[in-house]
Amino acid sequence: MNEIRRPRFDSIRRRKLFKEKTGSESAKSDDAERLHFKRTDYEDYTFEEGKILLNGYDVEELINKSGVEIRLWDSLISAVDDYRKHVWLQYGTDSRDFNGKAQALLEKLLNKLTHSYDTMSGGLRVQFQGGRLWINDIDPKVVLSLFLSNPTEERRRYLESIKTKLALILAGKVGKSCSHGVLEEASRIYQQIHQSLENSPSAGRVPLLATVGSLDR
Repeated sequence: MNEIRRPRFDSIRRRKLFKEKTGSESAKSDDAERLHFKRTDYEDYTFEEGKILLNGYDVEELINKSGVEIRLWDSLISAVDDYRKHVWLQYGTDSRDFNGKAQALLEKLLNKLTHSYDTMSGGLRVQFQGGRLWINDIDPKVVLSLFLSNPTEERRRYLESIKTKLALILAGKVGKSCSHGVLEEASRIYQQIHQSLENSPSAGRVPLLATVGSLDR
């Protein structure tokens, strides 16, 4: 089994990838037309010509690029879902083209994650006993507690891998995950992990696109 490549990046490429925070804001009419969403200081999402773009790059092309690691795919799932919720709230739910593209991207990302985890670990084993959820004989709550007690980078990466597994369960990609209260508990733990990671930013964390290899327009 080939080890997933960890992409490298430097300050020069960062300047190439990310837009400078200068210049005036786009007009509101232009924002509405492009369904603009500024998720973070480094992430601007728009919908143009049937494509969802992240800082001008086609998200679908980012997904299809070889050598992209699982951590990026998991981050994009959250980002695209946040974008869709923002569009529905700010601009309404009537954009069929946007809705179709967002759903297609989410399904593609989840399929890639499923395939990758099947390849790496032979799939996931889910158990739900006594109100406790176990994933491959690991209690996600214990992993979360360890991270909260001492949020090191190693523990963050481990917790993020648990979050990704929970996302697969919620997407119905793991066996009979919809039975015996598994979905409800998985959703609750997923939200707890998501909030904990958001509230404990990594000291060495880099913008989303910095996890991608070379980008050619």
